[in-house]
Amino acid sequence: MKTAVTSLFAFSLVACASVTTNSSPLLQIEGMIIENQTGMWVSAARLLVPITGNFVSCGNISPGSMCSTTFPGAGYEGNPVEITWSQGGQIHSTGQFVLELPDKIDMDRSAAVHIVIAGPGSAGAVIIQHPE
Repeated sequence: MKTAVTSLFAFSLVACASVTTNSSPLLQIEGMIIENQTGMWVSAARLLVPITGNFVSCGNISPGSMCSTTFPGAGYEGNPVEITWSQGGQIHSTGQFVLELPDKIDMDRSAAVHIVIAGPGSAGAVIIQHPE
């Protein structure tokens, strides 16, 4: 049984330390999908924004399945994120990295973060928009 645990995330990837003079609208991130492509259970999967301390997580994800959740949208400014999860009795982490915006993105539509756990110690993430 998979359970989704969602913090009051507001996925605010807005930098506290930077000042932006660009007045263009920010892409709104409103959801997360974590896909477990391994043959083992994944637990305590979490996407963290270290600069803000905000995170969103999923409790247990069975082999070959996924967990997804939505949350109130917030503007994405490109702050580093980190993915952590537990699998096979070990805690894994990607370390911090920046999610790049896809070349063809509609800034007027919301997006989600799609995380793939491909194996123990191996994960990545991309920003996606579903076709209308």
